[in-house]
Amino acid sequence: MNSEAKNGSLRLVKAFWKRKVHWLATHTSERNYQIIVAIIIGLLSGLAAVVLKYIVVSLRNWIYGNDPSHWNIWFVFFPTIGILLGVFYIRYVLRKPMEVGIVGLIKTISKRRFRIPKYETYAHIISSSLTVGFGGSVGLEAPLMRTGSAIGSNVASSLHAVHRRQTLYLGCGIAGSMAAIFNSPVAGVLFAFEAVLTGTALYSFIPLLIASATGAVLARVLYYEQLFYLPTTGWEAESIPYFILLGVGSGLLSTFMMRSIFRIQKFFSDWKKQRYKTLIGSLLLGGLIFLFPPLFGEGYDTVNLLLQGSYPELTNHSIFYQWSDSTWVFLAFMVLLLFMKSIATAATLGMGGNGGVFAPAMFSGAVLGFLLAYIVNLLGIAELHTQDFVAVGMGGVLSGLLKIPLTSIFLIAEITGGYLLFVPLMLVSATSYFVSHYFEPHSFFTKQLYLKGLWVPSHEKDRQVLKHMDLYELLENNFSKVHPDELLGELIRVISQCRRNLFPIVDDKGRLVGILTLDDVRDIMFKPEMYNQVKVRDLMYDPPAILSIHSPMEKVMDEFERTQAWNLPVVDKDGKYLGFVSKSSIFEKYRELLREVSEDA
Repeated sequence: MNSEAKNGSLRLVKAFWKRKVHWLATHTSERNYQIIVAIIIGLLSGLAAVVLKYIVVSLRNWIYGNDPSHWNIWFVFFPTIGILLGVFYIRYVLRKPMEVGIVGLIKTISKRRFRIPKYETYAHIISSSLTVGFGGSVGLEAPLMRTGSAIGSNVASSLHAVHRRQTLYLGCGIAGSMAAIFNSPVAGVLFAFEAVLTGTALYSFIPLLIASATGAVLARVLYYEQLFYLPTTGWEAESIPYFILLGVGSGLLSTFMMRSIFRIQKFFSDWKKQRYKTLIGSLLLGGLIFLFPPLFGEGYDTVNLLLQGSYPELTNHSIFYQWSDSTWVFLAFMVLLLFMKSIATAATLGMGGNGGVFAPAMFSGAVLGFLLAYIVNLLGIAELHTQDFVAVGMGGVLSGLLKIPLTSIFLIAEITGGYLLFVPLMLVSATSYFVSHYFEPHSFFTKQLYLKGLWVPSHEKDRQVLKHMDLYELLENNFSKVHPDELLGELIRVISQCRRNLFPIVDDKGRLVGILTLDDVRDIMFKPEMYNQVKVRDLMYDPPAILSIHSPMEKVMDEFERTQAWNLPVVDKDGKYLGFVSKSSIFEKYRELLREVSEDA
């Protein structure tokens, strides 16, 4: 088939799709239309989750082998191979920019840019399956939610949805993908509200729940595997002090994880060349996984072993296998494992791996809960049900690290079947949240964005509006530029031809060196004898402040408040003049965005 025939067929398909969409939109109510679209997005997101999970599990089973007593030297090399294959795919096969992780997604949404490229509907599946399948110590939730959001965004684009619907359908993709991978529809919806779509109105709840349930149902039909099984008979009042202690420990561990991961990632980012990142990362990550095989991949197998009480199997494939019967060697192994997970996760991400911190948080919480209960029981202080603390610990660290207490409670209850643990889950999640909030008030997803002025909490409406403003859109560049070596006569000619009374002084390289106003030359502009004697540089002066085009709007407003100026010049990172921004243009844009935010609420 030639290219003209292909283009003709494509046009026919698009025309057919457009007619069907128009018919559906005109023959159904708005609510029913949203529900139908939510079901479609949920089906596609669920299918993406099934494909990704199947690939990763297949790779993991192939690499791990069957002999638990034999340590595997390939654990040193496979994670690096997988990450490099993922980097190679993005750079040389995909050849398109692709952000990884939930942080970039939150930034995109906060900037009200809902069009996500079509290639992200499949690219994250490929790169993350290579990263995690070969042993990268991260989770699949972040790349899968990026995939789901891309599916929702592109469905919205094909339906020519308005702004509010674009937000809704993108959220449906996030909820559907999370529900599919965990088989937890309620937690999928709560996560979309708590972590990503903060400030979204509750009218979105029903479509989000439909998409989430659809994704979970499809995943259950095509690839059902209960993630965890928790044998529990409920909790006892005597264990409450230990649950509170677990909540405090979860909050402190969350703080440790956040700070250590950020610091190690910054260390990797300082190395500009990939080969240095690969060398350092492969030595670090490979060495850790060789010594501690439970760090391989997501780590959910380790959590299941803890829930099943199969503690000796945790040392399988490691050099510690022969000492697994020693209580103190085993305890030392688990304590080291608890803190090494953060380092392994940071190394995976720092090398360029595609994954998230959801699974590492659950892994670390499970190990923390196990250690607390195991040590208390070992010392004879009390008789605690260890499996309950493993499950509740997962919720505690999730709540503290990601600041999603509601999601944590319902997610753990749904995926473990531990509905009898709702009260301990609430207690531990809330305690962990408040402890971690004292040290780190922002979540792992939003901390860096907040520090850069790219995100603010939804309850801070003024700052919420400011973050949507872009200095590029506010620039006024209809000012006449003047060179500092020009004579007064030339300046008077420029003044006579322009309507503005403010003049930027720009040198040969385009850099701003000063400013002038009409009032500054009013006393001498009618003295022709001075036209050839006075230069512009003799009259110019420094502006009260100079703004960078990359400055966050909060800083821009602070400069206007400090200087009491009405116009301020804007330059690029090299100091080259770009234009001026005025208070009036900022206030006008602020009122416009305030109306939009109020309509979306």
